[in-house]
Amino acid sequence: MYELSVVVPVYNVEKYIGKCLDSIVNQSLGIENIEVIIVNDATPDNSMEIVEEYATKYPSIKIISNEVNLGAGESKNKGLKEVTSDYVTFVDADDFISENTYEDCLKKIKSSNSDLLMYNWEFYREDGKIEPFSIHKPYFNENEIITDFKDFPEFAFMTSSVNKIYHKRLFSYLKFPNCKYDDNGVAIETLINANQIYFNNDVTYFYRKNEDSITQAITMSNIEGLTESIGILNELILKYPDYQRNITSLIIKFVDDILFWLCDYEWFVDEELKAINLLQSVTYNITNENLEFFNENIPFSLLFEEGIRNLNKYDDETFLAKFKYFNRLAKVNSLANLYVDTGEGFNEDNKIAINYRLSRENLLSFDLKDFKNIRSLRFDPIEGAFSKVKILDISPDLKTLSSNSENGINGEYQLFTTLDPSYIIEAKDVDEIRIRFKLSILNDEELSSLFVDKNNLINDLNNQKEETKKKKGLFGFMR
Repeated sequence: MYELSVVVPVYNVEKYIGKCLDSIVNQSLGIENIEVIIVNDATPDNSMEIVEEYATKYPSIKIISNEVNLGAGESKNKGLKEVTSDYVTFVDADDFISENTYEDCLKKIKSSNSDLLMYNWEFYREDGKIEPFSIHKPYFNENEIITDFKDFPEFAFMTSSVNKIYHKRLFSYLKFPNCKYDDNGVAIETLINANQIYFNNDVTYFYRKNEDSITQAITMSNIEGLTESIGILNELILKYPDYQRNITSLIIKFVDDILFWLCDYEWFVDEELKAINLLQSVTYNITNENLEFFNENIPFSLLFEEGIRNLNKYDDETFLAKFKYFNRLAKVNSLANLYVDTGEGFNEDNKIAINYRLSRENLLSFDLKDFKNIRSLRFDPIEGAFSKVKILDISPDLKTLSSNSENGINGEYQLFTTLDPSYIIEAKDVDEIRIRFKLSILNDEELSSLFVDKNNLINDLNNQKEETKKKKGLFGFMR
């Protein structure tokens, strides 16, 4: 019987899989004592040709294959079904481990009668650059035995599945969800249910950091995946209420990460608003008490504490304005969009976008020859900016019907406190439209005065809600 099983999902790693497998077959424990379960996640490259060479040479390497790409989480689940030993661990196929890792870890997990062992990891870069310290990285200088995860709040951030060895008593908690960040919930649940955790500072897992790694490019799928992971953590709070503060600390860190992404990367405004809405839908467990607990245990690590505290106080646009645009972090897109309604309303499929250089007076021309049965048009003069706009002319002799400005279309100019300003234009089967307009970005003073009014309105509504709550009886009926 094997002493340890290792599950390795494989997808698009032909550049790295050889070094990964070398670090496993050269373990001091002996490859004959290690069951290596390779899960071919329908990889389109030559990774499996390399794996098959190793499998031919080492009988303890077995291969199972997914008919279609299922992702890392489902691949781990499939690999777990093939495990025959009492202990299991995981390795990402582009990473590698030190030679004594498994022998040293098995000796310690058995002698200490622990059912979960965690060990150190380091970033590895081909270019030799040193990575900054990560809050998700263990920072113990000595070996530690932990009997209750609750007493070590910093463990909540150590959510990777690959630097851990699990005894079979924990196998039932190793159910990875089909989402981008599949490790987080599983890590927390195993930490909670482990009778004893051994932290081993003597061996190292090397986590490869490379420029073409999928985790280096932050897109909306990262935000969607991390908010989905927060949703899973919220479910665990209901399941394990005694660990609410520990789990919420991880949620706070993830929210801080997402706010950093929103500030540091280029986004369209509709993506930013979607991100804020997603965050607001999953952050109901964060309280001031939770934030204080976080700061006591992980001081000086939050970049956007004020943003986290205010996340659910405002609607999405007001929050985005206060959080990002008032802080001069805006990356305004001088991009105008013309949406064409051909009977199916305004949608992204029937749209013309034009990048332009913003000036005192702007003239944009849109070719509409490819559109049939035009009913109306929607003109968005800019994305991602609070603005004042005056349309000087729309030819051929077209009429502006309405706008989503604060003052309608009858003023000398339109004042937009939305990040997606728009005009509805009456049009019937025209081949071309030319729009001449003036546009200026609202300055901080103008914005502040506008949002003071909006804040007062929000505060009034909140006060009304509180008064209504006080007047209601136990079953919600007015007294």
